[in-house]
Amino acid sequence: MFKIVEYPKVQDFFNENKKVVYKNRLAHYHLIQYFDELNAGRQSVYQAYNIVDDDDGNVIAVWGDSVYYLYALKWSDTILDGLLTKIDVAKYTKRFSFCGTDKLILELFGKSGVAYEIFKQRVLFECKQVKPLTKPCNGAAFFSTTADLDTVAEMTYRYGVEEWGVREGRDLNHARQLSYQSILQETSCHWESAGKITTMASVLDSDTELPIIGSLYTNPQDRGKGYAKCLVHEITRQITTNGDGKCGIVSDASDPVTNRMFQEIGFEEISRYIAVHTTRETV
Repeated sequence: MFKIVEYPKVQDFFNENKKVVYKNRLAHYHLIQYFDELNAGRQSVYQAYNIVDDDDGNVIAVWGDSVYYLYALKWSDTILDGLLTKIDVAKYTKRFSFCGTDKLILELFGKSGVAYEIFKQRVLFECKQVKPLTKPCNGAAFFSTTADLDTVAEMTYRYGVEEWGVREGRDLNHARQLSYQSILQETSCHWESAGKITTMASVLDSDTELPIIGSLYTNPQDRGKGYAKCLVHEITRQITTNGDGKCGIVSDASDPVTNRMFQEIGFEEISRYIAVHTTRETV
């Protein structure tokens, strides 16, 4: 038996769910980002509700701008039935995304019988203590400064192109602005060898209890030399030693080599995120 729990106001929904969401920050990482965008007035919510069952299953559902976020730590086939009473999956075109807990969304689409395409899969890792490096590399980690801006901006731009392709408004000037802000906030780090920057990374959410390492990028000519591993290891070591004792990484699920590297450093998989859309063309 499932029950749909609806709320008079969106704020009531947030108040009811924030304890679970923020207690399991990595498992709800992308949903928290959406909440932040919503609070900044850059997104909208049309419906926000929970579907629960008699065995402590609970799905968090948020219908926003061209996206449906669906998250759960525990659910049942009964809850999937409940979701399908609320969501007519077949009516959505490929311009609309379903994002959240990967197994939940895949099971929902499997039960609906609607064809879909996966366009993003992420593994969310957490580390509480780094393992010793078995193969140190030449060089050292540094916080980037304004003297490094040109190099870091170029690497940030190339990272974006490799990750998402060429996008309108995300040119080199945009990358330079992002890099400049990151440098001023002391969240931009890099690995330097023989006086040259080989690898960069940013520390996101540095003011929270779970800093996230992101935007990890190594110049093509410097890959395969261990620089990325050494940089992530040093950033993580400092965070877990000097901070609240844990650090997160959001990684591409289709990159087993990099994911194995994170595990060798000491990261453990916490959750998996997926983003899919139907194959129905826009009318």
